[in-house]
Amino acid sequence: MNVIITGASRGIGRKLARYYAKKNKVFAIARDEKKLNELKKENENIIPIVCDLSNINEVRKLRFDEIDLVICNAGISLPHAPDFTPYEEFEKLFQINFLSIHALLENIVPDMQKRKRGKIVFISSLASIIASPTSLPYSASKRALNSYAQSLRNMLAKYNIKVINIMPGFIKTDLIAKNDFYMPFLMDLNEGAKRIIDAIEKEKKEYAFPKRFYYILKMFNLLPLNIQDKILQKFAN
Repeated sequence: MNVIITGASRGIGRKLARYYAKKNKVFAIARDEKKLNELKKENENIIPIVCDLSNINEVRKLRFDEIDLVICNAGISLPHAPDFTPYEEFEKLFQINFLSIHALLENIVPDMQKRKRGKIVFISSLASIIASPTSLPYSASKRALNSYAQSLRNMLAKYNIKVINIMPGFIKTDLIAKNDFYMPFLMDLNEGAKRIIDAIEKEKKEYAFPKRFYYILKMFNLLPLNIQDKILQKFAN
């Protein structure tokens, strides 16, 4: 099986690359060439691909043959603050978290359609369920990804292509290391990666975890909008 994993140099992506490289060829995409080469030394099944996902033209030039599994894991966040994000920062986040995904899949999906098989996985976030005023760009990018995943899943169903959207909560990675606030249900990296792998292998259309956190957020969304706003506005003060 041929596998692509973005954001493979660290965190969840690195764990997934190590796991899938045990039995498969893994194209590991990230900016950090040094860390990618470290992975290559661990397992010759890992093929490092240095690419800046914020450079959409660079992403669109990538070419692969007969990919069976794509895991779109790469993502960045900005410091939590109730400030209006400068355009340049907003654009870069959306390029990496959202636009680069379509740019990458542009030359992969048609081949999957021809072969009538394949699996595409998105790593979204529970932050997509509630649009926090302190993480406007990140929440917006992940909510957009949820919509994209649902549309693509139903578009490609007739080709037997599985589309899986995974929404983790807080997992101990570099991405959240800068957070200076309480993170409920914070999960160990190994456990988080294990759950993601399990969801992929079971081909769950959507998988959100930890479940307790997910249900709390879903219940919040059942509240009248004016009550939701009053609660969320407290975080913006």
